[in-house]
Amino acid sequence: MTEQGTPENRGQDDFQESGRVVSDSLVTGLARQLMTVLPFSEMPVADVQQFLDLSEEYYYEPDEVILDPDSGVPRFLFLIRQGIVAGERVGQSGEVVHFELEAGDMFSVGAVLTRRAVSTTYRALGDCFCLQFPADRLHEFGIRSPSFMSFLQNHFRAILEQSHKDLQQHFAARAAEAQMHQKQIGNLVQRKPFTVSPDTALGEALRQMDELGVGSILIVDQDDRLRGILTRHDLLKRVVLPQTPLDTPMHAVMTPDPKTLDAQSSVEEAAQLMVHAGIRHIPVTDHGKVAGLVSERDLFTLQRFSVGNISAAIKAAHDMPDLRNVAMHIEAYSRSLLGQGVTGRRFTSLVSYLNDLLTQRIIELVAHHHDVNSKDYCWLALGSEGREEQTVATDQDNALVLVDGVDDARKENYLKFARAVNEALASCGFPLCKGNVMASNPAYCRTQSDWVQQADRWIDTGSAQALLQSSIFFDFRALYGNQALVTPLADFLREASATSRFISQMAVNAMNWKVPLTLFGGLDTEKVDGREVIDLKKNGIALIVDFARIYALAHHIEVRNTALRLEAVARALGYDDQKLADWVGSLEFLQTLRLRAQLQASPPGGNRNALDVGTLTKVDKVILKASLNVTRSMQQRLSLDYVR
Repeated sequence: MTEQGTPENRGQDDFQESGRVVSDSLVTGLARQLMTVLPFSEMPVADVQQFLDLSEEYYYEPDEVILDPDSGVPRFLFLIRQGIVAGERVGQSGEVVHFELEAGDMFSVGAVLTRRAVSTTYRALGDCFCLQFPADRLHEFGIRSPSFMSFLQNHFRAILEQSHKDLQQHFAARAAEAQMHQKQIGNLVQRKPFTVSPDTALGEALRQMDELGVGSILIVDQDDRLRGILTRHDLLKRVVLPQTPLDTPMHAVMTPDPKTLDAQSSVEEAAQLMVHAGIRHIPVTDHGKVAGLVSERDLFTLQRFSVGNISAAIKAAHDMPDLRNVAMHIEAYSRSLLGQGVTGRRFTSLVSYLNDLLTQRIIELVAHHHDVNSKDYCWLALGSEGREEQTVATDQDNALVLVDGVDDARKENYLKFARAVNEALASCGFPLCKGNVMASNPAYCRTQSDWVQQADRWIDTGSAQALLQSSIFFDFRALYGNQALVTPLADFLREASATSRFISQMAVNAMNWKVPLTLFGGLDTEKVDGREVIDLKKNGIALIVDFARIYALAHHIEVRNTALRLEAVARALGYDDQKLADWVGSLEFLQTLRLRAQLQASPPGGNRNALDVGTLTKVDKVILKASLNVTRSMQQRLSLDYVR
């Protein structure tokens, strides 16, 4: 079954006359090996065996050409059994495209099906063994095994669907783990409860209750053991109506010895206790000491995951503890969506929608405690939030536009307001921006006219820092306040940012992103914490985002979302549906892998965008390399069009 030095131009008679020199046990081993990859994993054992019976295995020396355009119509379908094959072809824009194929990959599929020469040169990158299936037997075998023929006819789509299936199963398992984790009420406790001693004066307790924005007080002794509880619901009948003096000690107005549950108790137990005892709050204890408090709203939010229910809970929130409680479940809801197979644009759109609502409600609540008027400012979402592409591990990027004429004293009020909003967002799981691109930074809190002047300076300067700030800011979206304040800035950017010099500078800057592929198209990883990783944001998604933004600016395309920009850019450049599908499919696959990386318990180097390549399946690796090849071709197109 094994021949040496037998490229595609070997005669058909040679192929038919070659003898099998391997044992039956090795053939059985080959069948087992094949049945771990598509399409053989979906085929009956007998069909896999028939494929092997009709195939011959050939050995290729390092650097030996296996197949190239001069070989004519391929007489074999090639499947790599061992080793690596390097592919090299000329792209549509004239650039040379390199890629690598590994064991289990097939090539010459399209050429065999359409009876044409290949457009790629395939070369062995070391000792390589290939199974070669005769093309003239393909029709006959396809009748026997329709699933095999269907796979060949939908090669890329079949691999992508299998990858999505594998990812969905992974996310479903992670969602199930999270759900089991949350079934213990101790895991619902997110903060230490507000406690006072039994002798604390009622007036002092109520003052602290108001300052902290909480709806209940736990009364504990010096050993931190629970003695009683007083809730907002109790105040009417125990304090207001009887006009209880404010110097009354808490032990006189509290509910003594309230019902409690241990931290290990289940959510179901908590729900049953609330129903049977007619209560809305349950103190949680750990080894007899107070650990926290679980409310009826906590259980409702946990058990009723949906966009509608979470949206309603956000809008109904009265204070920051309420919002922190709701925000706690957005990641769990995200896991649930992923487990249902919701990925890509639909996923980021849903998450961004919920984050928008949360941010808007935070701004409303914080504004009550500051001297600000929503007619005089507009809160902007920047970066991924501005593009509505937020994931589960997104830090803050925001800015504030103020009405012209605001004096220094008033601006200071707005800075204090913005700082409070930024801190509130951080408490809800949105980390402060390490680059300080936030509305609390005076550089990102400006009047209408000042913002136009700043944008003009960025465009005029064209420095690396100016281009970085432009790339973040130019994806802005008005989120809260007076949106009319943003109109002068939007009008200015529509014209000024499309200048050829600025577009060229942004394109040059985009060349700094390195697509993580080797010269021959293999994955170019870096070792972090002993793992081979790729930063999917920095070395993949960011380049696609830049590509879409630059072409959108150049062609006066006003949408912000990257996928929508790509659709508009494809139309503007006259590309067909296949090119657009390649662009969007690559973006969405990289985003989906990034989501999986972000949900890791211990990401490499603490970087939640770092993908451990060792965790990928065979199918994942194939699609990842294909997606990165598309990304590299986008970078090359950008260079050809705009890099001078």
